Amino acid sequence: MKRAIVMFIVILLQTSFVFGDAVEVTIHTDDAYRPFSFEENGKAKGMYIDILGTAFSRMEGFKVKMQPVPWKRGKAIMKAGEGFGLMPAFYHGHDWPYLYPYSLPFYEETIIAVCVEDVLQSPRNTWPDDYLGLKIGNVAGFDGWGGKEFHALVKQGKIKYEETKGSEEIIRKLGRKWNDCIMMENKAFDYQFKQLKEKGLYDEGEKHAVLKKGAVIGKDPVYIGYSKTAREMGKYPFQLEFMQAFDSEIYKMTKSGEIEKIMNAYAD
Repeated sequence: MKRAIVMFIVILLQTSFVFGDAVEVTIHTDDAYRPFSFEENGKAKGMYIDILGTAFSRMEGFKVKMQPVPWKRGKAIMKAGEGFGLMPAFYHGHDWPYLYPYSLPFYEETIIAVCVEDVLQSPRNTWPDDYLGLKIGNVAGFDGWGGKEFHALVKQGKIKYEETKGSEEIIRKLGRKWNDCIMMENKAFDYQFKQLKEKGLYDEGEKHAVLKKGAVIGKDPVYIGYSKTAREMGKYPFQLEFMQAFDSEIYKMTKSGEIEKIMNAYAD
C-alpha cells in the first residue's frame, strides 16, 4: 500500500511538470538570525531570504514558501520528517544524521571573536589557545561554533563559556563586560552593532565598553539541509528535481556576483 501511494505521488508530480502546475514546497528558515534570516510581522526576512527568494523565483515548476521558525524547532521538524528543508544550515552530516543531503553553498560565514578592547591589548591571534582564562559568550543554538578544541578547554575549566538568546543581547552584555569576548559572524556583528548604535542602545566609550575584533575562529559555508527522515519516508519524491533546479540557480548567481551584491546591499 505504501509503495502504491508513493508511485501515485510520483505520477502526480510528473504530470504537474508536464502540464506546468507548480509544485508547492516549504523551506523552514531561522526566525532569529539577523541580518541573515529572521521573522518580521510573520514573514521571513534577511540577506539569505533575499538570495533564496531570487533563486526560487527562477525555478520553473516550483512555488516555494519560506516559513520562519525557531532554530531548535526547525531541527526537530527535520528530524521528525515533518518538513522538506532547513536554512541556513552549516554542514552537519557527521553529527546530525537526519539532515542530509545539502544544497550547493550560497554563502560562507566568517566566525570571529569580538572582545572588550582591554582584553586585546596583547595580540590574541590564535584561537582558542590565546583565549585561555577568559569568559566567552555565544548565541544559544550555535553550539558548534568554537571548534572541538575550544569546547574541550571549556570542559576542562580553562575557558568559561556562556550562551545568550539573541545577538543583540549578547553584544549589550559584552558592552557591560559580562563577558570578555563573544563569538559572532563578521557581517552579523557589523550589522547588529550598527543597529544598536543607531537606536541609542550602545554608547561605545561612554556607557559601554569599546569593542574590537580578535581572532578568526572559523569559516562555514551555508546551505539548505534536506530532511533525510522525510526522504526515507517517501514524502518528497520531487527532491532531486528541486535540488538540481536550486543548485543550478545558486551556481549562476555565485558566478555572476549577484549573491555578493545582495549581501553588500545591507551594508549601505
